[in-house]
Amino acid sequence: MKKVLFGFALIITSLTFGQKIKLKKEIASVDGKDFVKVIKDPIADDCYNITTLDGKDLFYLKFNSYKDPKEVDYKYNKMGFVSYFEVMSADLNTVYFETDITHCMMGCNNTDNIIKMLFGGRVVKDDGSLDMNRLEILSKKAGFEYSKKRDEMANTPNGTNTVIIQDSRPRNGFNISVGR
Repeated sequence: MKKVLFGFALIITSLTFGQKIKLKKEIASVDGKDFVKVIKDPIADDCYNITTLDGKDLFYLKFNSYKDPKEVDYKYNKMGFVSYFEVMSADLNTVYFETDITHCMMGCNNTDNIIKMLFGGRVVKDDGSLDMNRLEILSKKAGFEYSKKRDEMANTPNGTNTVIIQDSRPRNGFNISVGR
């Protein structure tokens, strides 16, 4: 009975405190209130412009991916791709941080995670301007996890570490080596 009550309380808590993100006609709304516009970049695949509701550019989401053998899942991710967004300034000169692309099969958009981060971090003010102090805090929290892993993968030969273990224990019995 306690497990059922605990599970019920957990579900109610997640439904109450979870933010509802909806993207309809390029307008992202959080809990029913219009927040920002998310416009697909017509030039680059899987990249987006995030603007204020009146069209002022705020951010550019640049799609990146790399292969990681540790991420291979033979059912869902056979090649081991790791995908993420670089959150860049509108003029494309500064990368603020990197964010995960939402992992869901159906019913959500791949930009939901960044919308939650911007809304939760209160980076975009009500007047549509950026709060640079809060953006700096969010940047430190989110960091550059994916590019660090990608760079580590690039610095290893063939993208993997090879460990060779040699069994050098003497064996009992006869050892015959042909061709030496």
